[in-house]
Amino acid sequence: MIRFNSINELKKYCFNTHSSYLKNNHFRKWINNKEIHIFNFSNLRKEDIKHIKSGIEDAIAIVRLHFKVYFNNESSIKKFSNLTDEKIDSRKLLKMVIEERKKSHKEHADAFIFNNPIKSTNAVLRDGESLTYVPQGVMIFTFDAFKKYPHDFLSRRAKHEALHLLGLNFHHEGTKIEGYDNNILCNMNYNAPTQHLCRKCKDAIVYFWKGIEYATKKQFIKN
Repeated sequence: MIRFNSINELKKYCFNTHSSYLKNNHFRKWINNKEIHIFNFSNLRKEDIKHIKSGIEDAIAIVRLHFKVYFNNESSIKKFSNLTDEKIDSRKLLKMVIEERKKSHKEHADAFIFNNPIKSTNAVLRDGESLTYVPQGVMIFTFDAFKKYPHDFLSRRAKHEALHLLGLNFHHEGTKIEGYDNNILCNMNYNAPTQHLCRKCKDAIVYFWKGIEYATKKQFIKN
């Protein structure tokens, strides 16, 4: 549990958390590119993927960032066509992404959607779970191939994970700050039970980007 004694203490903390991220060359490149690309390797319908895109766009809109979300075309998706393992190794995928970016000389953030379970360092993710590598700008989602997901669930999960991608490095229930209502439901609860983002988590992500702007002297937030 992370505890802060005041709202200003949280804002100051979030404003200053940029330093470790900006030391990463990939992070600097993908935030400057201001694009998030969606790669769909699942059997989710186009309408389903649109709701995932909408959830990512909702996260961007909260901070009012100059970011755009794009669907990748078939030729782009074929670059990762050898990802056919029963379980997707997240580290292997990350390495492939970085190698592909070097070839194209372009770094944007990516969202990968699979039906396969995702093998991470200490766990296997299944059925609507996801993970994010913030420095490299990579989100990975996995969905059960035989399950139909409510559109609200898809957009809530995508919004939650995109907020992590954009620098919100904690969950709602993992922090307690004097001055906020810490007991309300929030999209940043671990299971993303609602579309609503509480004031505490919104302040955290906004002040993270204010810190980015201060450190880089570049504009990311719309006027």
